[in-house]
Amino acid sequence: MTDYQAELEFAKQLAIKAGKIITKNFLHSTITTKSNLTPVTETDLAVSQMVIDEVKKNFPNHEVFDEEFQHENHDAEFIWVCDPVDGTTPFSHHIPTSMFSLALCRNEEPVVAVTYDPFIKRLLSTQKNSPSFLNEKKIHVKSGKFITGEYIFGIPYWNQNFNTNKYLEMIFKKKIWVTYVESIVYESMMIATGISKALVTVAANPWDRAAAKMIIENAGGICTDENDKRLTVFGNPQYFIATNKEVHEEIIEIVQQCLHK
Repeated sequence: MTDYQAELEFAKQLAIKAGKIITKNFLHSTITTKSNLTPVTETDLAVSQMVIDEVKKNFPNHEVFDEEFQHENHDAEFIWVCDPVDGTTPFSHHIPTSMFSLALCRNEEPVVAVTYDPFIKRLLSTQKNSPSFLNEKKIHVKSGKFITGEYIFGIPYWNQNFNTNKYLEMIFKKKIWVTYVESIVYESMMIATGISKALVTVAANPWDRAAAKMIIENAGGICTDENDKRLTVFGNPQYFIATNKEVHEEIIEIVQQCLHK
């Protein structure tokens, strides 16, 4: 069995370095718009370059797959999948809900995962065959069925094949509420640490879900796509659904009723 402890410690160190860049630039980053109309700041670029440089220096046979510079190929055995600032829009508007995300994948399956909230210094981490931790304390998803008045995270929009209004109506009928943070990684932290029992959001890109899914799964949660298949890092899932075991079937049933088939 491969021990990924060295890679995990490396990922944690990168997260702390990234966090220092993010907090230093928090009130000073300038937003620009990429060709796909998504925002980017000099902080995104600086963190991405730092990760690429450090991986090349410490693991020269590994590749990096990230949001800003290197996201064309993912066929290497070892790939570091990085989102330098997940939640660029709130970051660029001085809202402290952005996170750093990094996962090492071996043959496209995560074996090390780290996410970091640099504003409250919440470092989530895990490795293959290990529990998930928050600042070295073991974490677990919140157990049990839904209780009246609870919140779930995410609003599954951006897809014309999904009836978002019907989804919200069905959720509200169960006397539970929906809330939203414009960072998939941040919302996934709410599931992994037991703040909420469910997350339903767009699957977005590999860097949005690589570390998040592993941390949730190793904290006892379930991560699937809209067809109730285990969520993959690559491929083309449309939705990222994360729950505890008790509410999973209930949420999947709602999601599937809202798909336009």
